[in-house]
Amino acid sequence: MRSFENMDLSDDSCYSTSSSASSPSSLTSSEECAVCGNDVVNSSRYGAPGCLGCIVFFRRAIVRNAVYKCLRDGNCNITNEYRCACRYCRLQKCFTVGMRPEAIQRRDLVGPRSPIDIKANIRNLIDNSRRAESHDVNIMLKLCINQASEWGRQLKPFKRLSIDLKQSILAEYGFAFLLVDQGFKTAKEAKDGFWLLQNNTFMHPNYFLGLSENHEMEDTTNKKAEYHEKFVSELLNSVARPFRELEIDEIECAALKTVLLLTPSFSKRAVYAGQEGNVASVHTQCMEELMEHSLNKFPDRGEERFGEIILLMSSIRCGIKEIYNQTRVSDVYNFTEFDNVVKDILLS
Repeated sequence: MRSFENMDLSDDSCYSTSSSASSPSSLTSSEECAVCGNDVVNSSRYGAPGCLGCIVFFRRAIVRNAVYKCLRDGNCNITNEYRCACRYCRLQKCFTVGMRPEAIQRRDLVGPRSPIDIKANIRNLIDNSRRAESHDVNIMLKLCINQASEWGRQLKPFKRLSIDLKQSILAEYGFAFLLVDQGFKTAKEAKDGFWLLQNNTFMHPNYFLGLSENHEMEDTTNKKAEYHEKFVSELLNSVARPFRELEIDEIECAALKTVLLLTPSFSKRAVYAGQEGNVASVHTQCMEELMEHSLNKFPDRGEERFGEIILLMSSIRCGIKEIYNQTRVSDVYNFTEFDNVVKDILLS
């Protein structure tokens, strides 16, 4: 069994999120996006060659005066595959390579000149993104399992476990990490009815929305569509909607990730045996800091908000169960197409 501590996330099989936009004739074919390395450059109008995704990201960040935070001390490696994993580091990379806020013209700041209805907005989302496929899920799982293991190594109770016990925890916790990150992104960025992966691909309850016309239909397609609708609707209702309604922030996401790591729900309940004191200490500290944050954020109902956030853990665990169920029936969460790194962890 391959150890999760030796994962290589940089192999050539990783899915590329290259834009389908053609490179302008004024740019050489050898030029690449200075931010993420995408080999399809769209423009240099903001001061450095950039792909469509990074240009749009930079413009939106500046126009919205966005303030992002990095949970890894600003050391994220921004590549084409993982450019959506950390918006803080991606924006800093934009500045580093020479993108200039003053290059954004006034019409970029005032937005569209005529109202855009909801259908047009959804159409725009589909045009600028695409339906998630199994290789997107595989890459996002690899990313989240790797980040989850790094997260765990910051906590002594997890760090002291044997490799086998760490893998057992990650089999569940990798999905929890994924749901927190994708739920946060969906709540912040997605139109109603869309669930977003970190690479901006989407899932929608309508299985056929965004499906390639060349997709070969099978006898089981209608059944898959039925399972797909229930699955995505469950994620939207149990995770994305409360994240959006509660306006969950990065600190609260960090608290959820920490508590979920310390309280695995699978059968090996004694996984932290012998470390009960350490686990209780970290858990208590996390709860106290979350309560303090809730009271600072909402002085009039901080205790109530604290309880609402804690209740999200049960919704996330329900989402984990739904994902496991999908691996048996879905062509998006197709377990047979996951690579060995992901399989080794999830089957431990």
